[in-house]
Amino acid sequence: MKGLIVKNDKTILKKIDESNDIIENKFNKIDEWLIPRDRSSFYLTHDYHPYFAAFPPQIVSKLLEKYSKKGDTFLDPFMGGGSSVVEGFKNKRKTIGSDISNFSKFLSQTKSKPLKIDDKVFEIILLKIKKDVDSKKLNNYQKFQYHIPDVTNMDNWFVKDSKFDLAIILHHIKKIENKHMKNFFLLCFSNIIRKGSNAKNLEQHLCIKKEKKIPIIYDIFETKLRTMKDQMEEYVKSLGNLRQYTTPKLYDCDCRKLTEIIPENSVDVVITSPPYGTGSKYTQVYRMSFDWLELEKPVRRDSLENNPNFAFELKKALEQIYRVLKKGKYCCFVYGDPSTENSLTQIAINDAKEIGFSYEGLISCPIEKTVRNHHEKYRRYIPKDFILIFKK
Repeated sequence: MKGLIVKNDKTILKKIDESNDIIENKFNKIDEWLIPRDRSSFYLTHDYHPYFAAFPPQIVSKLLEKYSKKGDTFLDPFMGGGSSVVEGFKNKRKTIGSDISNFSKFLSQTKSKPLKIDDKVFEIILLKIKKDVDSKKLNNYQKFQYHIPDVTNMDNWFVKDSKFDLAIILHHIKKIENKHMKNFFLLCFSNIIRKGSNAKNLEQHLCIKKEKKIPIIYDIFETKLRTMKDQMEEYVKSLGNLRQYTTPKLYDCDCRKLTEIIPENSVDVVITSPPYGTGSKYTQVYRMSFDWLELEKPVRRDSLENNPNFAFELKKALEQIYRVLKKGKYCCFVYGDPSTENSLTQIAINDAKEIGFSYEGLISCPIEKTVRNHHEKYRRYIPKDFILIFKK
């Protein structure tokens, strides 16, 4: 049976490689970039929070350097985990980000906002949280009065100690007066939710991991928070003189309604990675964060990623991108196509041409990981990303 699985995997890989070769030959491959895809390549604040299938920040930097200049207005209409927002700001572009998910907006805002953290205030907050957690744990959480959010199937996902400790931490975070400091702590909180649950870590979809060893909630919270603090200090240092450019403008907006928030013919470059239609449903992947942070979820029937006629709806988004882009400027679509037939890449190119874009070619990005067993299933079925280059 094992040999059969290996044989089948080789057959699948061969078909996908053949499909990729056809696409590269047919659609004018103009370059190939070998860029690491491991978590280790997510430096500075990029490492704050996982976001499934997030594209590496190095791709954004290379595209910004190639297709724009400092001071240009840069837009990512599917900003997701905020890789592009951070890189756009760091590379001194006037950065605009948009996503239908307000969780994406929260992530991107917190990762890109420079924050000078007062060491004394930081330690006082942590000490208060630790003392409260220890005290309530010692009393077996008797007469517990802190608010516990309405998390779907709470007792299925969280053991008693984890549920109460998370509620205690969240209670103290919400009392932080400085908005940006509060968001910094909240993002750390979101990061540890899944680790402190009964769910498998870093999986595409939520599912129970039997006999999972649940870590001590406060310990993983403090460890992650201190790491984030160090990364923020490095990030602020890398930005230099902050007064020279403004922080990104971010919106929770459906890409099919871009012109409601962004003037037509105002953007110099678009770099984005849209959902793939058949890929992950991000709201479901981060359902625990939505519930614990009490964020409003996108309406399922309206979401592009859940639409049965995905290609048609994506074309609407392309039309909006075309309208906000300046004439003669570039749109770069980072597009991993898991299909070996009826290629979504080919559909996207044809749709863009019909809208009015000229198609310049594609940059091929093989998905090579230095950690061989990391996301091996993903690597097996989507061995390349294509960056489709369009010009208005």
